[in-house]
Amino acid sequence: MDTAFVIGNGESRNIFPIETLKGKGTIYGCNAIYRDHPKLCDHIVAVNPPMHEELAKWHNNGKESPQIHGIGNISKWNYICDGDKETDMPDGLKIYRIWRGGNMKKGGMIKTEDFTQNRGSGCSAVLMAAESGVKNIIVLAFDILGAQQWEMQEPSRIQNNIYKNTINYPDRMSMKAYLKYEWMYQLRQILRKFPDTNFYFINRREYIEDNTFLRWYFDQPNINCGIYADLQRWIDGRRDDINWLGL
Repeated sequence: MDTAFVIGNGESRNIFPIETLKGKGTIYGCNAIYRDHPKLCDHIVAVNPPMHEELAKWHNNGKESPQIHGIGNISKWNYICDGDKETDMPDGLKIYRIWRGGNMKKGGMIKTEDFTQNRGSGCSAVLMAAESGVKNIIVLAFDILGAQQWEMQEPSRIQNNIYKNTINYPDRMSMKAYLKYEWMYQLRQILRKFPDTNFYFINRREYIEDNTFLRWYFDQPNINCGIYADLQRWIDGRRDDINWLGL
């Protein structure tokens, strides 16, 4: 098979029957996806130790179950490409590798995040798929923005995860402010590291068109964006019928 599917846990996933991906390519999932789809994935990535422990205890006794990958199985690559400098960033962006923020008015501290040091299950799964050498990687349900974006007048930060408020998931109302930048940075760096791999970013139209940053991050020639109807065309064998979205 020439395709890998990397399935995120953004709430947009609810509008597509992901079980139909079975047999269409190698499937990578993240964290608690096994709770709903115990036999769907070939690989599940969980970098958070408690979540990885939950997966390890489950593992369906090793029968018809995926390979489980924890932080110790993740690539040591730090998302830095040859020649990168800490201050490098695409034209049009003010934040790229380094994020600094906080709320001094509320007594908070200024916090600095270097995204080369952070590890999340989703981007680690994309990286693992890329390192496998597969030709096409379809990334779906990485919503990036907060929930209910189509109802918002500005970028939503409402917690966006199918498994929010369950065991081993935070019960916070809002996503961390820096997370969308971390995910977009790491995805772009993967695109740059694997220029001969074709990447396809699938989501609701609102999460593509309302994310005004994507055009700066998805500026590489090996990435296309599409909606879930395009994913259906792909698995139906109608790739030539897809009109990928421009950014």
